[in-house]
Amino acid sequence: MGATDKITCRVVDGDSRPLAGRIVIGEREDGDRIGHWMTEDDGNFVLEADGGADLDKVSFTVRNPARGGTEEPVRRRRRPDGSEAALHLSVNARSVALHGGSDHRGMNEAACTAAGPVRSHRFHTQFPELDPYDRDEELLRTLGGADGEAGAPMMESPDDPVGDAETPAGYGIFGQFVDHDLTFDPTSDIDRRNDPAALRNFRTPALDLDSLYRTNAEAAPFLYDHETDERKLLTGDAVAPDAEDGGGLSGLPGTDLQRNEQGIALIGDPRNDENVVVSQLELAFVNFHNRVVDHLRGPGSSLVEDGESVLEAAQRLVRWHYQWVVRRDFLPRICDRYVLADIEERGRQHFVPPGRTPAIPVEFGGAAYRFGHSMIRHAFDVNDEVGEVPLFPTGPGDGRNLRGGRPVPSDLVVDWSRLLDTGDGDYQPSRKIEPLLAPTLFNLPIAGDSSLAVRNLRRGKALGLASGQDVAARMGYDPIRNEAFGDESAIMEALRAHGRGADPDSPLWYYVLAEADYQQDGERLGAVGSRIVAETLIGLIEADETAYPNAAPDGWEPSLPQPTATDGYTLADITAFAAEANPDGLVIEAVDAGQGSGGDAGANGDAGDVTGDALDESVTLRNAAAEPIDLTGYVIDLDGQRDDLPDATLGPDETLTVHVGAGADTATDHYLGRDVPALDDEGEVVTVYAPDGERTTRRRYVG
Repeated sequence: MGATDKITCRVVDGDSRPLAGRIVIGEREDGDRIGHWMTEDDGNFVLEADGGADLDKVSFTVRNPARGGTEEPVRRRRRPDGSEAALHLSVNARSVALHGGSDHRGMNEAACTAAGPVRSHRFHTQFPELDPYDRDEELLRTLGGADGEAGAPMMESPDDPVGDAETPAGYGIFGQFVDHDLTFDPTSDIDRRNDPAALRNFRTPALDLDSLYRTNAEAAPFLYDHETDERKLLTGDAVAPDAEDGGGLSGLPGTDLQRNEQGIALIGDPRNDENVVVSQLELAFVNFHNRVVDHLRGPGSSLVEDGESVLEAAQRLVRWHYQWVVRRDFLPRICDRYVLADIEERGRQHFVPPGRTPAIPVEFGGAAYRFGHSMIRHAFDVNDEVGEVPLFPTGPGDGRNLRGGRPVPSDLVVDWSRLLDTGDGDYQPSRKIEPLLAPTLFNLPIAGDSSLAVRNLRRGKALGLASGQDVAARMGYDPIRNEAFGDESAIMEALRAHGRGADPDSPLWYYVLAEADYQQDGERLGAVGSRIVAETLIGLIEADETAYPNAAPDGWEPSLPQPTATDGYTLADITAFAAEANPDGLVIEAVDAGQGSGGDAGANGDAGDVTGDALDESVTLRNAAAEPIDLTGYVIDLDGQRDDLPDATLGPDETLTVHVGAGADTATDHYLGRDVPALDDEGEVVTVYAPDGERTTRRRYVG
């Protein structure tokens, strides 16, 4: 076997039936490990060893993850005639294939959903050679606070300002949104050991927003507005606060997800309605898509590529800007910067998906990426009307909260400028990444274990994950022993309660949180957590042929307007641009706050014109709809000062510039005739109201 040769091998049982999901470890005679592999559905794995290897001088160990990684002894090796596999390894095991050739535990390749068949994908384990962290359930329940009472080892004090991080609170929710885009595992069971290779992921392992779009418009017609504009996604109206459980009282248009008569959100992934904040982020991406459609019909028409429809271009740009935010905004906020720099310089060291299709590592999905749970606040500052509201009820009779699965009350509509940094540094922070969770996460409104910490710990055990210390050593880092986390740490408290105070190891999920606290004071993930999370997310982007690094022109950067004053394109730019979406097609194209302001970022991200008169302030409106808009009865609000728009009709793609100062009206210009400034040079919000008094569009501008 030469240095670059690849040899297909197969693992079979005593009756020559292929064994899927087995881990195979190969070693030379001198004990040097040449690699490890996982068998596919046909029992095959492809052996490739640096420096070559003589098969006759390679010994193989086969393990079964479904049985805790136990070894299945190789009883016979043979080179069969007429087989694509050059070597068969026959082991003493019972085939897991079910009657009729169906897959593990009866799972088929596709699941039937309301949107039609959805292709499923694989999970895999990055470190199959490591032994599972197999402590008893009671230890995990003690550590995770199974009873949900105050004083649980991992329960934080919600009023402790020391626990606040620099990262804005919205990024913890964004992390949840990203997770729902990457993974959906309805088949695993935390009550028993699961084989990672047998689990099915009903999300594409790519940052492609299939949780927003599903596969395409044909497969999910219920997501699109076929009556008014089939290129746009449907939205709903928030309800009046006293009608939050139903009724026809209308709140603001376009401020909730579309819902059926029972209040169930009609979206690509039902988990994005688990709480009001994540449902409002889902809505922000819906509105972002719709606003991009408007932009492509107007000043951004050059962004549509040859042979591409407006809908296809909008989806592509939404995905690319989302991927950019994950790679260039989200990861730098939550990962060790030295780890990110090392990945940029040397590439990925551990995330090497098996086979041709990327797969989500269970170390990522079942442990490391669950770091975001520690960032979630007990209560969120959703808007200036209600202030902080608890995420979930923490006991019987609790008042207002942000539980999901219902129409959103209009007074809980999220103002994202309060949860994200728009450039002024004024935002609610997330909690630090540490082995502490908000009290609201210990009483989840779900069946079974109500403590999220317990569920995470039990899931790690069910997936057969190794300890954090073993994973750290395998990745080349010096493991941090439990006692280094402090005698009063949650893990030491739980271990002592079970007479295991000298145990040096901890579950991988706990280790990732404790490592972040130990190495980064909770501001970012530590080395192990950063490496797993960053390599997985970057690897998924790099493996996607349609993602911006592979499909966009060299040197591509975000090409949509940047409404905020942030340094670089961020999540706040997506939510701010999305807030300009509107139901009738009238959009605020640009805002010029006059001399000294530098103008608005404008429709294409360029600075607005600056003239010599402080009263030379203007707002440009454009009709992005396919039909004319009668402006009679419309009102423009300039930082709280309201004026009627002219009795005029604005045709498709026509603009009207509203000037604050005096002048003669024309078909394209309207003058309010004021002699004092109306726009704040430091930036504020311009809003347009429809004749019925409902807000139709708004734009946050930067002075």
